Amino acid sequence: MYSSLKNGLSAICMAMILSCSTPPAPKTLTLNEQIEVDTVRARELTGEFMDRVEFRQWGNAEAYFLRIADALAKEIPAFPVQKLRIRIHMAQPPAGGATYAFPGALISIPDSWVRSVEYENELAAVLAYQMAHLVLRSLAIHVEEQALRPVPVPPVLFGSGSVFEFHREERASAIRLGVRMLYRAGYDTRGMASIFNRTPDLFGNPDTGSSKKEVEFNIKEAQRASSELLPAIKPVVRSPEFIRFKKELERMKS
Repeated sequence: MYSSLKNGLSAICMAMILSCSTPPAPKTLTLNEQIEVDTVRARELTGEFMDRVEFRQWGNAEAYFLRIADALAKEIPAFPVQKLRIRIHMAQPPAGGATYAFPGALISIPDSWVRSVEYENELAAVLAYQMAHLVLRSLAIHVEEQALRPVPVPPVLFGSGSVFEFHREERASAIRLGVRMLYRAGYDTRGMASIFNRTPDLFGNPDTGSSKKEVEFNIKEAQRASSELLPAIKPVVRSPEFIRFKKELERMKS
């Protein structure tokens, strides 16, 4: 009996020792926490963008875009929309006519496109697509992968080899999530396919990341995602606020 008791106590002690030596499971980060972590990791890249790019000071436009983003965030309640910054950059080198989304909830849109957009659901689609990339950590993952290579590769911001050249599955995931965001916010989801069809340069350098086949892939993914959702009741294409916004843009000096 003594021997059995001794063996039992030994087993308990061993189990306690093993449990103490086992590292705790990694904490699961909330979306807000993950974006904060990604912000730190991409701080240098974001800073380079802010230093090298010239921005328009269109406060009313940025405030209007934030209201759209707030509606889009209904699909992702954990998205830190209160921290989101939307800037309008000059469509000239090095940024050109592309859109960008950085961890830390920074989205930048070219001024030339802001002036030319004719439908509110297309404007909402651009924001939804970029917000989806932030949620899915597309840029953050690229930065991490390059840092973990045997010989770390500094991330390239513009031109060939840019960290914004997303793979097909990355783009497809962002498109699907973005379409759901549009639908939940009441916008006509056909705006997602339209932005790739009408303005492919918004999403990369046409010489590096926006070949005809890739644009066609984006359009088909957007159309497929839209077809899977029931049609909304009178989905928004142009709202009275959007019409006022367009009139205000027309009065702005270049």
